[in-house]
Amino acid sequence: MRPWMANLIGLALGFTIGGEALFLWYSRTQDTPAPPPAIASAQPPTLPVVKAAPVMAAPEPQPIKLPRIQSPLPSQPQTVPTVIYPEEPTEPHKPGSGVAGTGFFVASDGSLITAAHVVTGCRATRIASQFVHPTNVRLIAIDTKRDVALLRADNVTPPATLPVGRPAAAGGRLFVLGYPATGGPLIPTETWGTLENVHLQPAPADFADPRRLIWAAAPAVAHGFSGGPMLDPRNGTVVGIVRGMVDSGKLHGERPAIPAHGMVIGPGSSPLIELLDQEGADDDALAMSGDDALDAARRATVHVLCLY
Repeated sequence: MRPWMANLIGLALGFTIGGEALFLWYSRTQDTPAPPPAIASAQPPTLPVVKAAPVMAAPEPQPIKLPRIQSPLPSQPQTVPTVIYPEEPTEPHKPGSGVAGTGFFVASDGSLITAAHVVTGCRATRIASQFVHPTNVRLIAIDTKRDVALLRADNVTPPATLPVGRPAAAGGRLFVLGYPATGGPLIPTETWGTLENVHLQPAPADFADPRRLIWAAAPAVAHGFSGGPMLDPRNGTVVGIVRGMVDSGKLHGERPAIPAHGMVIGPGSSPLIELLDQEGADDDALAMSGDDALDAARRATVHVLCLY
């Protein structure tokens, strides 16, 4: 055998043996499983942090502000609706003329009350009724602002006297007496009114307090009633006197409970009592009620005549 052939055979055997060895090694590496990777200890999944919304404190309750309703009535007593004075003439009084009104006795000394505008500027003042002969009277005191006058008949024993006081209730009927031209000269005409002050609230006291100012629905009141008593038959007291009729259309528009017509206005009991106290007039009239009070009012009421 030639040497180059022997070398070639040796080289082939070497490759064969080497390939076999490489195959055996590779087979071992594939049969041996790789160790499993380490398993981390179980932990709860980490959730994203969510920030809670801030808790707002409940607001403190606040008082509810109601709208302020302005009274539709005037805020000052000077804004009283137009008063029609029944005895007030459209022209100056002529000498020898006269004005008629009404008055009533309040004390046994002959003191009587009437409206100031009935006896302002009189040359002489006389009274008369079916119980009192025509008699001259003196003007003792006068309050033209509140329309009240105090007279005195020195030589007359009053057939009856009427006490002055506040109304028995906020509303109710009033007995009104006067001497209109359509009635008799010696017997007073009778009519009824309804106290309406309660329907004027809210309003200033000078405007709506019945002790200061009386508002009454009395459609029959006319010329000749000025100074006449408005009597509450429940307690037998005169709660005010007639001053005049009122143009009540505006009041009715603002307060529908007020009649649109037939309203009468007059000073209440306070101005009357103040004038009596100021002059020291006797206060000896006894209060009655019901029919007795009405009868006393008929006898105490007189016709007042102012002569110019």
